[in-house]
Amino acid sequence: MPQRSKFQNYLEYYALKTSMFFMYLFPLSFAQKIGQFIAVFAYYFIPIRKKHVINMLAVSFPEKSKDEIKNIAKNTYKNFMKTVVEMVFFPVLSDDKITNMMVYENENVISDALAKGKGMILMSAHFGNWELTALSFSKKHPMSVMVATQSNPLVDEMINGIRTKKGFKAINKDDKMAFRSIIKTLRANETVAFLADQDAGKQGVFVPFFGRLASTPKGPALFAIKTGCPIVTAFGVRQPDQKLKVTLAEIPLPNTGDEEEDIKIINTIYSKHLEDAVRKNPDHWFWFHRKWKTRPTETTITNY
Repeated sequence: MPQRSKFQNYLEYYALKTSMFFMYLFPLSFAQKIGQFIAVFAYYFIPIRKKHVINMLAVSFPEKSKDEIKNIAKNTYKNFMKTVVEMVFFPVLSDDKITNMMVYENENVISDALAKGKGMILMSAHFGNWELTALSFSKKHPMSVMVATQSNPLVDEMINGIRTKKGFKAINKDDKMAFRSIIKTLRANETVAFLADQDAGKQGVFVPFFGRLASTPKGPALFAIKTGCPIVTAFGVRQPDQKLKVTLAEIPLPNTGDEEEDIKIINTIYSKHLEDAVRKNPDHWFWFHRKWKTRPTETTITNY
């Protein structure tokens, strides 16, 4: 990755701050309408990764027509912009507003998991509004979220500041103290959340996702196996009133005696839960990711 200049970082930072200032002049509902216009404009005239999104949708949904695929792709842009606008408004939204923007389909899954006293791993994805899901969750249950470092350090500091001020703790995955922070959080019977849907490279475990093997992070499963804490999947679907309805499901911890096999089992179940959610609402998932970038070797396929 090329070295970024301070000028570029400051330019992006103040451009973002200025955009946020003007967005706050309008209510969230009107800002969302502006966001939808920008999304449609971007889909037609600034088609960043548009071809990639359409290709991945076509391969994943071979039963759908070209028009259906293009419509899903366009709605993917629109849903992502809804997420961006909502994130921009987080600093000016009250805690009650953020809490009320999410409803649980089966909240007892959380209470049952935390009642075991070992903390909880929450496996989610870039689905719906993942940031809102985390913030709303943290209003009821203390939580830390594994995050990646943004390329712009000024923007990175601002985003993490919003996250921390509004509810949850951010654990940088590149921090040398990340492992210790996760263990400390679980021992306090709190939750650690992971967005585990991105390509994990050669270090990941290959499991099926839409009929193709995809590299999936081992970390969440490994922490659950090592500590014995429950592991729960969570995916929020937008409702007509723009609230997120979150479906929760606990993944039973396997005990085959083979750690690698247990990790594969957990990730297979997680990927199945995510695929089910995406099949029901394909425009909710972040298809811009290169999910299948890393390909398995012949040995990997043989052992699968």
